[in-house]
Amino acid sequence: MMEWIQEHGELALLTAGAVCLAGAVRNWNWLCDPSGTRDAQSPFGRGGRQLAFGTLGAALLVIGVWLLFKGGR
Repeated sequence: MMEWIQEHGELALLTAGAVCLAGAVRNWNWLCDPSGTRDAQSPFGRGGRQLAFGTLGAALLVIGVWLLFKGGR
């Protein structure tokens, strides 16, 4: 598995970015629900997590596309 990720890291980034971005947009409970964590009373709450995961997903997608067109190395 590690060999595949090392050879195709851009595809792993694209997949992770797509999952994070889709989860933030669709407001998936398993990704955005802060209950059960020690920072559940955070002032940012669920919306803050959606924003963070959306930003992370977009960044991973941009980096993955950049690496894909660059050649991965």
